[in-house]
Order: sequence, then C-alpha cells, then structure tokens
Amino acid sequence: MLAVPHRLSTLHSRLQQCMFALHRICSLDAPEASGFGGCLDWFELLIRPGQSADIRSPSAFIRAMYQHWSPSEVDSLILERAIAWLADRPGPTRLSVNVHPQSLLEERFVHAVIRLWSQLDGKGHSLCLELIEFADCEDRGLLEGKLAVIRQQGVLVALDDFGSGYAGFDLCAAGVIDLIKIDTSLVRRFDQCSKRQAVVNSILVLGGGIGAPIVAEGVEHVDEARLLRNVGVGFAQGFLFHTPEFAGV
Repeated sequence: MLAVPHRLSTLHSRLQQCMFALHRICSLDAPEASGFGGCLDWFELLIRPGQSADIRSPSAFIRAMYQHWSPSEVDSLILERAIAWLADRPGPTRLSVNVHPQSLLEERFVHAVIRLWSQLDGKGHSLCLELIEFADCEDRGLLEGKLAVIRQQGVLVALDDFGSGYAGFDLCAAGVIDLIKIDTSLVRRFDQCSKRQAVVNSILVLGGGIGAPIVAEGVEHVDEARLLRNVGVGFAQGFLFHTPEFAGV
C-alpha cells in the first residue's frame, strides 16, 4: 500500500525540478477568430526539463515521464499546478494544457479535471485540454464519451500538432473537438510552399465544417503570419509574437 504514495511523491519531486513555459497564443484578427475568446489572454503551458535532467529534449522528457508513471498520474499533477496558476491570474485568461488521450479513459482523471475546473467557476477563465499528437489510447469510442463529459462542463478540447501524428478525424466527426492546432512542420515556409498551403486549406475546410477555429503553431515570420491570416487562420503562436515566459507554476 505504501508503493503508490511513494510513486506519487517521487513524481511530484521530479515535476518540482521542471520548468513551465508559457507560450502566448495570439489572434490574427481573422473573421473566424471572433466569438472564440479572441480578447482573452491565452497561453499554452508546456513542461520543460530542469537543467539537472538527464534528458534535454522536451519531447523526449515527457515521453520518458509517461513511461515511468501512468499518463493520468503525470497529467493530474501538471493540471493541478496549471489550475493554481490560472486561479491567480488577475484577468480572464485561457490556458491550454497538454494531456495524453489515455488519461481521459480513467474516470478518476475526468473527475479530477471537473473538480479542478469547478474551482475557477465565475472567474471568467477558460481551460483547453490539448490531446498530444504522438500518443493514442486503447479505446477511441470511450475517449469520445469522456471528452463529451468534460466539454459539458465548459472545458475545451483541442487536437494538438494536427498533421504530425495520430489523426483525429474520428473525434472531429464525433463533435468533441473545439479547436485544431496546425503542426509547425506545415507552417514553416508556409508562404513559399503551395503544397503546404493546400494542406492548410484542407484543414481550414475541416475546421469550418465542425466549427473548430484553427491555431497555427511555430509562426516565426511576418509573411507566414500575413498569409495565414489571409486564408482564414484565426490564431497563431510562435516567436514572431512572443518569447516564451518561464513561470513559477
């Protein structure tokens, strides 16, 4: 019986050594952005390994975390700290947090999301869970049902890095996706590549069909941002707009 508390205390200690980076998501002032909280301060919270970590790549680090602990254990502790940060914000803020799809199959994790979100009731904040692209789950049908439950509580659901990993067309068809984030690989040199433009246009059609605004990730150049806005992408994040901040989360 002592193994579980010890596991969680070890995980908690590991996370305490991590840094949390805040990446601002900005409106491109496209018509599609109106009505989706374009006036809110909006950040994505990303975990980054501390300087003492033996794994330097953020992606490799979080994959290693999911191998040593269950996804729900990792995601629960990160979400707790994210909600605590959001609760201290002086003005209405939207916060996006990455989660493993497998976490959402567990009833206790879904209850934790609802419980933590209820603590912010009436403060004007917004929470978005981004399904990570490099992992799938055991039961996609069950995932659809769990996503429907949390969305009923006002929590948003996004497909992260769309175009780079597991396709989420089934979730789009099920009506449980509020937002689609285009992967950096499709945004890079977007203004110079007609094939990338064709793929992005198809994602825009998908988003329009299901009522999901689009966020372009990794925008670094003015010409990329201008063309993304012109084709109807509503939001963007990247070094062009904001240098990530490290927060005491």
